[in-house]
Amino acid sequence: MACFTMLLLQLLISLLLISLSHGDHCPLQLDPQRAVVRYGGSVEVTCNTSVAHKGMGWEASEGGVPMTKKQNLITWRVSELTEWDIKPFCYINPNKGAQCLIELPVTVYKTPDSVSISTVNHRGPMIEGQQYELQCDVHDVAPVQYLTVKWYKNQTRLNQTTFSDTDKTPENKTVTLLIRPDRDDNRAQYWCEAELDLGAEGPQPSPKYSSKPLSITVYYAPIIQFCRDWSPLTGTSLDSYPLNLYSVEGNPHPDISWRHKSSPVRSSMPLTRYDSGLYEIIARNDLNNVSCFMNIIVEYPPELNCNKSYEVKEKTPFKLPCKADGLPKPEYFLYKNGKIIQHDFYPNWNDSGLYQLTAHNQHGTSNSTFTIKILHAPIIQFCRDWSPLTGTSLDSYPLNLYSVEGNPHPDISWRHKSSPVSSSMLLTRYDSGLYEIIARNDLNNVSCFMNIIVKYPPELNCNKSYEVKEKTLFKLPCIADGLPKPEYFLYKNGKIIQHDFYPNWNDSGLYQLTAHNQHGTSNSTFTIKILHAPIIQFCRDWSPLTGTSLDSYPLNLYSVEGNPRPDISWRHKSSPVRSSMPLTRYDSGLYEIIARNDLNNVSCFMNITVEYAPIIQFCRDWSPLTGTSLDSYPLNLYSVEGNPRPDISWRHKSSPVRSSMPLTRHDSGLYEIIARNDLNNVSCFMNITVEHPPELNCNKSYEVKEKTPFKLPCLADGLPKPEYFLYKNGKIIQHDFYPNWNDSGLYQLTAHNQHGTSNSTFTIKILHAPIIQFCRDWSPLTGTSLDSYPLNVYSVEGNPHPDISWRHKSSPVRSSMLLTRYDSGLYEIIARNDLNNVSCFMNITVEYPPELNCNKSYEVKEKTLFKLPCIADGLPKPEYFLYKNGKIIQHDFYPNWNDSGLYQLTAHNQHGTSNSTFTIKILLAPIIQFCRDWSPLTGTSLDSYPLNVYSVEGNPRPDISWRHKSSPVRSSMPLTRYDSGRYEIIARNDLNNVSCFMNIIVEYPPELNCNKSYEVRNKTLFKLPCIVDGLPKPEYFLYKNGKIIQHDFYPNWNDSGLYQLTAHNQHGTSNSTFTIKILHAPVFYDSQEKFVMEEGSNITLECNTTGNPEPEVWWSFKNRNISTGGRHFNIERATSTSAGVYTCSATNKFGRNDKTFIVEIKALDYVFPNYILIVVVVFALLAVIIILVVVIWRRRKSSGHYEIGLRSEMQPLSNGSL
Repeated sequence: MACFTMLLLQLLISLLLISLSHGDHCPLQLDPQRAVVRYGGSVEVTCNTSVAHKGMGWEASEGGVPMTKKQNLITWRVSELTEWDIKPFCYINPNKGAQCLIELPVTVYKTPDSVSISTVNHRGPMIEGQQYELQCDVHDVAPVQYLTVKWYKNQTRLNQTTFSDTDKTPENKTVTLLIRPDRDDNRAQYWCEAELDLGAEGPQPSPKYSSKPLSITVYYAPIIQFCRDWSPLTGTSLDSYPLNLYSVEGNPHPDISWRHKSSPVRSSMPLTRYDSGLYEIIARNDLNNVSCFMNIIVEYPPELNCNKSYEVKEKTPFKLPCKADGLPKPEYFLYKNGKIIQHDFYPNWNDSGLYQLTAHNQHGTSNSTFTIKILHAPIIQFCRDWSPLTGTSLDSYPLNLYSVEGNPHPDISWRHKSSPVSSSMLLTRYDSGLYEIIARNDLNNVSCFMNIIVKYPPELNCNKSYEVKEKTLFKLPCIADGLPKPEYFLYKNGKIIQHDFYPNWNDSGLYQLTAHNQHGTSNSTFTIKILHAPIIQFCRDWSPLTGTSLDSYPLNLYSVEGNPRPDISWRHKSSPVRSSMPLTRYDSGLYEIIARNDLNNVSCFMNITVEYAPIIQFCRDWSPLTGTSLDSYPLNLYSVEGNPRPDISWRHKSSPVRSSMPLTRHDSGLYEIIARNDLNNVSCFMNITVEHPPELNCNKSYEVKEKTPFKLPCLADGLPKPEYFLYKNGKIIQHDFYPNWNDSGLYQLTAHNQHGTSNSTFTIKILHAPIIQFCRDWSPLTGTSLDSYPLNVYSVEGNPHPDISWRHKSSPVRSSMLLTRYDSGLYEIIARNDLNNVSCFMNITVEYPPELNCNKSYEVKEKTLFKLPCIADGLPKPEYFLYKNGKIIQHDFYPNWNDSGLYQLTAHNQHGTSNSTFTIKILLAPIIQFCRDWSPLTGTSLDSYPLNVYSVEGNPRPDISWRHKSSPVRSSMPLTRYDSGRYEIIARNDLNNVSCFMNIIVEYPPELNCNKSYEVRNKTLFKLPCIVDGLPKPEYFLYKNGKIIQHDFYPNWNDSGLYQLTAHNQHGTSNSTFTIKILHAPVFYDSQEKFVMEEGSNITLECNTTGNPEPEVWWSFKNRNISTGGRHFNIERATSTSAGVYTCSATNKFGRNDKTFIVEIKALDYVFPNYILIVVVVFALLAVIIILVVVIWRRRKSSGHYEIGLRSEMQPLSNGSL
């Protein structure tokens, strides 16, 4: 049963195929099989057969060919075809079989008169994202079923439209295209093209007519593709925001505004340093506004605002004390004394000074000068012994005697005998000793010891009187308390004398002692009493009256000297006599007066005659004074007893004399005194010697040789004979004596008797050979003459006054000669007069101010002892002070390398000061204080290593050499980009060599080396494909179509094109042009997607796709592949079975995309041919058979398994038609 069913099915299928092929085997052949003729053109088609026939011919409304039996090839010709719907056919009546015919498809065409494009219901610019309709008008074209209207944007096809109209005559066709333009479409040119695709039989290529392009303006809201941070200079406005730092698109062109800190900002406002921050740039047009944020860092030249002074602790890191307010961050350079130094350093205590800080960036330079005070613990470089005057405080300790450094400035305190001492305390003479000066600040304290000798003016504190034994050495009895030790001068009677001497007994007297030092003078007056054994210079006879005691021995009759004052005792007749015993008339005789003190005793003998009046009956001689009358005759010279008292009368030379008459010196003689009373008269004779006072008449001056007897030079006229007394300095002396040389002077001679005294003053000049009591060493100043030898340093006596002369080195020297520094030595002073000459030797040291004669420059090795290089020629030996930068320093010191500089040496003594300025060059091994990394440009040599990035010190100046990779490098060699690396700079002089390492990065302009083309996947990050070789690292700018774009971006599929990459650094610019190909999955262009056609129409489905790589395209219909490789699918003579959804698929390695087309077929209103009915019947029968087979199969399911299928399926034709 199954086999029968299969055979029946095959039979039915065969019948169906026979019915479908009806007419296809008519034995006629047309050449060409289809005619395409331009309206009004000519046409020629042949029809031939290979079978016998009864006749054949052409039937046509124009150019028909009558049936002919003799020809197997007949031709249809029309010279000017003007019929639009002509349907010629060739027919044949074969000998066997029925008549058959073949219709010649004839297409009469006309190209369009015009093709134009316009917008529908719109004028002016379009708005992005809105839909607009473009209209393409094709005028007078036929036949329209072969017309394809294609839409283009620039050179890209967007869509195409075909027509199913079967009208053969010319028509006007209007095609519209809906578009939603975006910003990329601004200024795009749209145009449409009318193409008559008449097939292979038509003209080749197919006639195409294009409209004029329609350029559209698309208004679109602003887009800020990117905005980059910006670093403008102060004073720049936001209007200057560079075009290469942002990209703003928009149409109309957006207005740009700015916001900062949420507030609007005028774009023309100059920016200040305080305006840095986050800014919002706003692009606004009529459609919208967008914004972008960027950081704007307002750069400005550096501006230093440093204090005038800074403090930093010694040996602690000093960092820049003030930072410049500048952007970019400035580079700093620190200078001292015009030399650049490391600005971060560890200062020494002596690094205080004036510094200049320079801050520099690309916009300018700022300088600031300030003082750096190094805070350091106190340093006492030296402290010297001091000799202040009493009453001076320690606060007055001279600055040139010590050097204290410290910051903060140290507080100075003092200690003495381990106890604190107030510095304001006035020093006394008792405060000398070892002192400790302590310098203290917040960091530490140090001390130094010195001897302070408190000087003070001399102060004599002598007794009022001193005793010394005669001819024993007299030394100064009192020493002045004074410092320096005073010099002493002893004066007597206003004359300086040797203060250490052997006194004579008569040197007692008033003395003045003067003590003198540089601080003052003290005087003291005292008496020197010469202790000596008694001296009785004379003792004279005495005639005392009875009853007189020895105690009354008149002082003018004897002279006793002695110290202590001698005790006086008496002896008479070898027996002691009490001096108080009254003498009687019986005690006259030879007496011994004895003077005794502790030192000795002496005696002197004199006659004592005890006088008495006779008992009343006597009268004695009388010695009245001239002018005395006899009435004055003393009662004690005569005794007259009587009662009544006798009258007294006188007689002289036998003649009465009036008693009242004044006696003259010429009235002397024998006188008779007569006493008379009433009882008797008696007389008595006496000698009257008329006495008169002495009268001296001496010369004013006398000369006597030393140690020759001096006798009274003048005697007085007087009675009684005068007694003489010689006085010097108020003291009585022996008037007959042997004078010493120093006995010259003013003397007074007194002549005395009982009637009076006569005085005469005269000078005794002791003629004596010169005496030089002393001569002392002398230190005169140069230019002083020997005539200026001071009186207080030598004593020369002599009479006549000696002439003074000098000798030096055994040769006479003029005393008026001015002494020079070379005249010091032993000198002899010679005193000469007529009597003799004497000399004395002293050392004369000629003093002079210091005189320095230094070289202009000295060299000394670092940290070796530097001593004064030049000594001043001066006396006294000068004191030296060494100054640097106006400050006193220790002149013997161990210099550091940075102690080179200008110094001043001052030599000073009491006579003057000498200054000398010289340079001390410290010989030191090289020191590289710092060396910094360097970034030179290629072609620069190491010789150009900038002075501000390294500091080399050394004396002698070091030679500089270089090493790289352990090998020497010539410093003149130009550096290349390959020479970057670690370098060693070596500084070398005779003392040593040192080195320093730095990194040298050789910079060079950028150099791009890009390929000609790059591929990148759609919407994957595109990064710069070629990295430039350049230092500093270049900045990159990517351009497309002359516009800068973000160089790292996510490209769209349509971003393929030509790009330019620019690399730029400070040394140059490099450009490279390349193509970027965007690799992307297939993308479809717009095209007609729905077709409503009549049955029998030809339909072309157009699948416009692009992709990279080029996609593979295929078509599917009802889930079946129906064609591969073509972007166009043609449906010819569409039937109802052609209706449905057609899918165009495009694929490449990046993806697949599908586009669907809907085809709807409208049935024609005509009677189906008979063969179609037959086919329908056959299919119905086939369906019944299949049902029967299924039923039978199900019934027999348990007995077996059967497979029923078609051996072959309908395959699509090669042209894609079903």
